[in-house]
Amino acid sequence: MERSNKVLLVILIMFVFAFSRLIPHIPNFTPSEGIAIFGAAYLGKKYLAVILPLFFIYITDFIINNTVARDYFTNTDGIVWFSNYMIFNAIALILIVLISNKLLIKVNFKNVFLSALTASFLFFIVSNFGVLFSSTSIYSKDISGLLQCYVAGLPFFRNSLLSTLFFTSIIFSSYYIITALYYSKSKQTSAIND
Repeated sequence: MERSNKVLLVILIMFVFAFSRLIPHIPNFTPSEGIAIFGAAYLGKKYLAVILPLFFIYITDFIINNTVARDYFTNTDGIVWFSNYMIFNAIALILIVLISNKLLIKVNFKNVFLSALTASFLFFIVSNFGVLFSSTSIYSKDISGLLQCYVAGLPFFRNSLLSTLFFTSIIFSSYYIITALYYSKSKQTSAIND
């Protein structure tokens, strides 16, 4: 498979899984971190590995925020283009890409698993820090409030960790299966032509 076709395949897989966020799901059980890890592993250009997950997540957030989650934005009239939580989620995704890029110099089970664990912890830490400083935060802006925020977020962390492990394995498996099928078909075609 040519390099350009591999990049297109990676982008297509990221796109499909990003838009799977629109399927009803339990809270924090989404492929966001898995998409970032996958992009870090297979998009050779670091800027693409950062921009594409952010773009896909923004588009799906935009759709979600203006449909099923619209009731949460009572202070916004009309279309919800942006919300402050997106800043912290974007920071978390960028950090996930940069760290995964280093961890996945060699893509293997151990490194992907380590990236998924790291991504889950990183997303939990950064996103809950953002919750503390949101305009609707119920927590005091001090260490005590931060600790309360992290404790309150623990049930969501479980879902996030499980979803990151689940989706990362599905995303990487999809890529391996598709490329294996492609190479298998290529061998069959070349054998027939010989």
